[in-house]
Amino acid sequence: LREYGSRADLLESLRAYLACNGHWDAAAQRLGVHRHTLRYRMRRVAELLGRDLDDPGARAELWVALTTAG
Repeated sequence: LREYGSRADLLESLRAYLACNGHWDAAAQRLGVHRHTLRYRMRRVAELLGRDLDDPGARAELWVALTTAG
């Protein structure tokens, strides 16, 4: 995600989404973006990583990866 050439900070968006337990409004508010913007970013993250973010196991795996990567 760090190497993805977009103005959107996908890594930080993913971190906020996971920290808010997948609650769109709370995560969007934390980031200061519209929830539709966050939804678009999370679709892009899912595509890039080949993961289903609706799957609790995938979210847990990504949370662990983000917290251990620093």
